[in-house]
Amino acid sequence: MDAQGFLAALTPAVTDADARERFLADPKAVLAAAGLDLPESFKVTAREGDAAEITITLPALLDPDTDLSEEQLAAVGGGSERWIGGGT
Repeated sequence: MDAQGFLAALTPAVTDADARERFLADPKAVLAAAGLDLPESFKVTAREGDAAEITITLPALLDPDTDLSEEQLAAVGGGSERWIGGGT
């Protein structure tokens, strides 16, 4: 999904009360239905406010010279639902 598709997925939530309620209740499902498949480990939240904003929380910075743990290697290989570095 490109930026235009992303904005098209958001438009109903701005113009239609039912679409807004669906988006606020489960934004990740609405985005997935529009073609934006996010990993299970991604948490998507929506809230009402005066300004449109996107906040992206990155996991802890990893030392590139440190070997990855088995859990981190599994996450890189798609074998985990957690971000590298843990957290929520």
